[in-house]
Amino acid sequence: MWKRLTEWLAFTQAERKVILFLVAVLVAGMGIRLYQSTFRQDPSFDYTRSDSTFAALSEAIATEDEPASEAEEEIVNLNTATKEELMGLTGVGSVLAERILEHRAKIGKFRSIEEIQAVRGISKKKFEQIRNSITIDNSK
Repeated sequence: MWKRLTEWLAFTQAERKVILFLVAVLVAGMGIRLYQSTFRQDPSFDYTRSDSTFAALSEAIATEDEPASEAEEEIVNLNTATKEELMGLTGVGSVLAERILEHRAKIGKFRSIEEIQAVRGISKKKFEQIRNSITIDNSK
């Protein structure tokens, strides 16, 4: 009957095998679904306890690995900072600190922290690294 049906539909031998495979996968999937719904098991493991333990361990490891200089990094005012203060920023060395000071002397005070990107050597990536460590607070 199967052969007569496929011949009537003009399927090739390869197409017949593909259809047979798809039907077999469909039947197997339905059987698995039926088995799972019939023999449903309640989870016996409390994942919340292990998650809280994992979170505590992760936090403890993160604080151990964090260098003291980064943990206590201060906010640097771009308009009043000295070369040494600028060098305390992540990724800012002697040369870059000097360029920032020269730029500040040339243009005057920074009006926004984004203006520091005009300094040669401050890319968008470097700006994102130091963004939370800089300010332009003019009250100081």
